[in-house]
Amino acid sequence: MAAQAEALAQDSLGWRVLGHARNHPERRAVVCDGAASTYREMAGLALRCASRLRNMGLVGGGNTRVGLLANNSLDFAAAALACQLAGVALVPLPALVTPDALGRMIDDAGVVLLFHDRDHDRQALIATAQASANVQLVPIGGAEPTLERWCRSTEPLDAKSIDPSWTSDLIYSSGTTGTPKGIAQSFGSRGAQCVSLAPLGVGPDTNLLHTISMYSNFGLSALLLSLWWGGTFFMLRKFSGAAVVDILAGERIDMAWFAPATLVRTVEAPGFADAVRGHPCIKLCAGAPLSDTQKRQVVEGWDGPFFDVYGQTETGTLTMLPMHAAPSDKWKSVGTVLPSVQVRILDDDDNVLPPGAEGEIAGHSTTLMAGYHARDEANASAHWRDEAGRLYVRTGDVGRIDEDGYLWLCDRKKDMIISGGYNIYPADIERVLSDHPAVFEAAVVGCASHRWGETPVAFLTLREGASADEEELRAWVNARVGTMQRVAAVRILAALPNGTMGKILKRTLRDEHAASLGTLP
Repeated sequence: MAAQAEALAQDSLGWRVLGHARNHPERRAVVCDGAASTYREMAGLALRCASRLRNMGLVGGGNTRVGLLANNSLDFAAAALACQLAGVALVPLPALVTPDALGRMIDDAGVVLLFHDRDHDRQALIATAQASANVQLVPIGGAEPTLERWCRSTEPLDAKSIDPSWTSDLIYSSGTTGTPKGIAQSFGSRGAQCVSLAPLGVGPDTNLLHTISMYSNFGLSALLLSLWWGGTFFMLRKFSGAAVVDILAGERIDMAWFAPATLVRTVEAPGFADAVRGHPCIKLCAGAPLSDTQKRQVVEGWDGPFFDVYGQTETGTLTMLPMHAAPSDKWKSVGTVLPSVQVRILDDDDNVLPPGAEGEIAGHSTTLMAGYHARDEANASAHWRDEAGRLYVRTGDVGRIDEDGYLWLCDRKKDMIISGGYNIYPADIERVLSDHPAVFEAAVVGCASHRWGETPVAFLTLREGASADEEELRAWVNARVGTMQRVAAVRILAALPNGTMGKILKRTLRDEHAASLGTLP
């Protein structure tokens, strides 16, 4: 069985979709806002798009890549599939960052063609104008079949085999300063990911609903998983809880993927209870913690398995907690390690710690990243090998494994905030705040949010003799960062807590001010 799974994982998604198009041509492949594309239509468009990419000089396994800056759409899915067929790396870009940050990502990745929709025209123009290389802009999405028009006179690609070691995609974090790291995933790793998640219950008859943007790793993974197994993938151009309820009421949804923010807004939307009554569904939620109340609301109000998922873009899924079956005293954990995964807890000297001890979480799996793109130093610091020579990736999270094998998260070693399923680096926001003439010192931490799971909050001290208003400072910084980086609150303090080495103690800030802040909107 293991050998079968390994062989299947070396298959390519492009070949599998072509097989689905031959065997089930009229089955819906992707549905967005009610509009559908069958496997025949999706494969045909993707083959012509892949041929056009090859005609432009983009080659399988090459160093020039295709960027995607767009909301969810049928064209988005077809362009992603075209890259899979051509063996060309896809770079889905986070739309919620500033254009100059996008320009740095485009340069770093070697993007020479950027698909974008009308909602992101301005960002695309500014970002590519800043790029050092010439980048061709191609509009997609919308009511008109724009990708179809771009490919119309092109003969379909004569698809070749894909080397599993080639880069399938580069996923970038958000950021306002510096160049975020591009996380490279290989074609082989993407295939292994699709195989490893199959036991959850996904197959050719599965209707899979995804509720966040596909430029995230979580979104792209869901699309590839559904297409790999020949199911039908449902998505929305833009999320709303009411729109998800409409889909749940009108379609047989077998599996649904959520970030905490989209899950909370779905179960609280009018008509939710009626839409899911008598329709069990497998639910996956990843990206940030849910409160016990929110978890119970889902378990009690929606039949079917409910999994809280822990992992990173760098590692893939490491653990799952089956909320529907886990003992209540384990609900604050992130579950147990998947069968294809190994997790170690490391101390500061890279020694493996015993159960119960806190340390950095490192994971080994078949879905590890190929590495950070063009970042040898970052790769060296991210990797660790066990006594058998197996490669692990350090997560930057601090945790412990209890005597029953459940993994508990204690803190984030790398200080990252996860808000609505997206990674936010406090240092980026802190650098912007430090530019304000009244600000002497700034620390940004993640605080509890009803809507996002976690949201940035800024704690500041002012320069001697300076004065400032907290709400004015909040508006000032929010006008200068990406949408997902906006702070929910600013608090001006007389001093920030510091350790013996002068480092701001962010955990102390969170602990001391969590009660006064409460759960933010």
